[in-house]
Amino acid sequence: MNKKNTIPSTKITHSGLKPKTNFGIPNPPVYHASTILYPNSKSRREKKVKFQYGRTGTPTSRAFCDTMAELYNADGSIIAPSGLAAAVVGILSFVKSGSHILVADSAYGSTRNFITNFLPSIGVNVEFYEPRIKSQNFNKLIKNNTSLIYFESPGSHTFELQDLPSLTKVAKIYNVTTITDNTWATILGQNPLDLGVDAVIESYTKYVTGHSDVMMGGVIARGKKFKQIKKQSELMGQCSGPDDIYLAFRGLRTMKVRLEKSFNSSLKVADWISNQPKVINVFHPATKYHPDFKIFKRDFNIGAGLFSFELKEKNLKKIDKFIDALKLFGIGASWGGFESLILEADLDKIRKFNTFQNRKLIRLAIGLEEPEDLIADLRQAFKEIN
Repeated sequence: MNKKNTIPSTKITHSGLKPKTNFGIPNPPVYHASTILYPNSKSRREKKVKFQYGRTGTPTSRAFCDTMAELYNADGSIIAPSGLAAAVVGILSFVKSGSHILVADSAYGSTRNFITNFLPSIGVNVEFYEPRIKSQNFNKLIKNNTSLIYFESPGSHTFELQDLPSLTKVAKIYNVTTITDNTWATILGQNPLDLGVDAVIESYTKYVTGHSDVMMGGVIARGKKFKQIKKQSELMGQCSGPDDIYLAFRGLRTMKVRLEKSFNSSLKVADWISNQPKVINVFHPATKYHPDFKIFKRDFNIGAGLFSFELKEKNLKKIDKFIDALKLFGIGASWGGFESLILEADLDKIRKFNTFQNRKLIRLAIGLEEPEDLIADLRQAFKEIN
């Protein structure tokens, strides 16, 4: 059987393992290295060795990068010290002074902050677009100097899905590079490279590592696009420590069972929340009442346990009372770990197409607890504000 023909969830179990060259040990060894010695002076001068310096690669980092590239059926991947750092590398690989960049208005807040506050300082013109834009209107936004389109599907907090196959076709007509953040779906949910996207950003901090203890990100791409990304990554000195990479490898092996548990539990919780009198809307792309459900069914195999809902209640003291009453939901950023989290989403100042202004969104990240217990916890918290 050819392993290349196996599905990603099977590849995750076997990718990056080389027991034959590692004394029969299946897991890649953890190399702590800054200095790497050359066999002789000529080899250093000609740089004809596999590894030259710890920052630019070790057997540990190479194994993980090769694994992620294999999972995405890509030509290569790079590691960054966080998901944001990965997004920064990806974006800077395809812009320069005088460039124009199109960005989904629902992009992750920290990525948006970099795009808004740094790119103009180097002469890049930034334009945000409505996430559910149709392809026939999308081409009107592309200019002669448009060098990059940055997608995020689903969008941060508000979970709009974008029609990537349709939008990337438009981008290719104008020879514009496209990048998307695929952290919510992971490779198990969808492969954006197969939907026409040129490069994928993923925050390995979330479901890949899965235990709320590692900061790491990556960029995955094919062909010449990957070469540009790799060059940019090396220019910026991006790398991650071997212990974090080891933990990411360990998390990756169990990602399927964790993601399935989180996702399936989130559907039960979302369905229960949708029937609460204090709730106006639930925003979960995998639910039939989501406006982009058809796109989810077409493009995704599975999703994340991350979604949001809109409260009728606008009194901040009551909202705080609701959140503080929860026993099983931690109040904190990030997601994809073993524990459930809750946050109030404040979108008033970070959206151009702000249809959510003055509306109170609550974001839930469903962890590995039993959904019945999470629902019971939410039930008693709702009683606090009824």
